[in-house]
Amino acid sequence: MLRKTLIAGAIFSSSIGSAYAGSEIETLINMLHENGMVNDAQFGRLQAELKQNQSAANQEKQEVQKQLAEATKPSDVEVQVKGGVTVKTRDGKFSTKIGGRVQADAASYSGQPDIGNGTEIRRARLYLSGTMYNDWGYKLEYDFASTGANGKGITDTYIVYNGFDNLEIKVGNMKAPFSLEQQESASTTMFMERSLAGAFGAGRHMGAMLSTQQKNWTLAGGVFGDSLTATNGTNHDQEEGWGLGTRATFAPINEKDQVLHFGLGLNYRDTGGAGQASFSQQPETHIGGVNIANTNTLNDVTDFYKVGAEAATVMGPFSVQAEYITTSVSRNSASDLTFDGWYAQTSYFLTGESRNYAKGTFGNITPKASVGDGGIGAWELALRYSTLDLNDKDINGGDVDSYTLGVNWYATNTLRFSANYVDVLNVKGGLYSNQEPSIFQLRSQWAF
Repeated sequence: MLRKTLIAGAIFSSSIGSAYAGSEIETLINMLHENGMVNDAQFGRLQAELKQNQSAANQEKQEVQKQLAEATKPSDVEVQVKGGVTVKTRDGKFSTKIGGRVQADAASYSGQPDIGNGTEIRRARLYLSGTMYNDWGYKLEYDFASTGANGKGITDTYIVYNGFDNLEIKVGNMKAPFSLEQQESASTTMFMERSLAGAFGAGRHMGAMLSTQQKNWTLAGGVFGDSLTATNGTNHDQEEGWGLGTRATFAPINEKDQVLHFGLGLNYRDTGGAGQASFSQQPETHIGGVNIANTNTLNDVTDFYKVGAEAATVMGPFSVQAEYITTSVSRNSASDLTFDGWYAQTSYFLTGESRNYAKGTFGNITPKASVGDGGIGAWELALRYSTLDLNDKDINGGDVDSYTLGVNWYATNTLRFSANYVDVLNVKGGLYSNQEPSIFQLRSQWAF
C-alpha cells in the first residue's frame, strides 16, 4: 500500500507543473481513491494541496496578465506626422496641430512701367490649431514675412465652438465670408497671385461669424470690426469702421472628381469716423510693389458694399472657375461710385488629378504618385483672364485687363513649384495709362 501511495505522489508531483495540471491531476487523484490506492485521509490531503497549488497558479497567471497588459497598453496620446505635426488624445477630446507654409518668389519684369526685378519670401507662416473638450477649436497663425506694428504679422486668430449640430460659431480675427478665390488658401490657389478682381477682397477683420457646411451647400454670415492694421490716426476717440458679410454656396453636383458650384456673396462696410476707402491692385504679382490700378484714398465716404457672383465646375482633370464682383461707394459731398472686376480661369491636370472641393471652396492637391514614391507628382496647366475697372465719375483709378499662363508641379502633397507669365494687355486711365508690363515669376512652396 505504501508503494502505491509513493507512486501516486510521484505521478502527482510530475504532473503539477504541466499546463493542464489542474484538471488532469484532479482526475488522477479521484481514480486512485476509487481504486483504493489512497485512503480517505490521503485523498483529503491531496485535494487540499491541489487546490492550494491551483490558487497560487491562478494568482501568478493573473499577475503576469496584468503586467503584460500594462506593458502593451497603448499611449493615451497619438502623434501623427503627415504634412504638419498633430498630437491628439485617443478619446478625441484634445488635439494640437503645428503647420505652416513658406513661399519663395522670384520675378522678372519687362515693358512699362519700369519695375525692378527681384526676389522675396512671399509668406512664411506658422500656425497652431486644434480642439479642446471635443466642441471647442482654435487657431493662431503668424506671418513672419509680414511683421511690423499694428499686428501686421497676425493672420487667423480665433476660437470656434462646434457644440451645436451643423453650426459653427467663430470669434476672433478671420476672413470675412466673401469671394471663392478669397476663401481659398493662398497655398492652394491656381495661380501664384489672385486675380485683378482681388482688389475687392473682404480681407480679415475682428468679428464673430456663424456658418453651416453641408455636402451640397454652405451658408456663412457675420459682423466685423476693423482690420488689425487699421489705425485711428491722431484722433484716438474716432469710431472704427464695421461691416457685415455673408456668403452662400450651392453644389448640386459634388463628387470626388465631378463638381458644379455656384455662390453669392454680399459684403457691407461702414467707414466709421475715418470716412475713407481705397481700392488698388498689382498686376497679379507682388515683388514689384506697383499698383497698376489705384483709386488712392477716397474721402468723405460713408459706406460701401460689394456683391459677388461665382461659378465653378470640375470634370475630372479639367476645371473652370469664374467670379464677378461689383462695388458701390457712397459719398457725402460727391457722386456715388461704382467699380467692378471679374476673372475666368481654367486648368487641366496632365497627370489625371482633380481639384479637391469641399465646404464651398477648393483645397490642396494630392498627387496620384509623389516624387520619391515612384511617381512624377501632379502637373497642371492653367490659363486666366481678368479685368478690373476703377474708373468712374471723378475717379481715374485705371481700367486694366490681363491674362496669365501658369504651370504648377505638385511634387508631393506638401511641395509645389509654380511658373506664371502675366501679360497686361492695356491700362486705360490712372497713373500708368497706356502702359503694358509683362511679368515672368517663379515660386517654390512648402506647405505643411
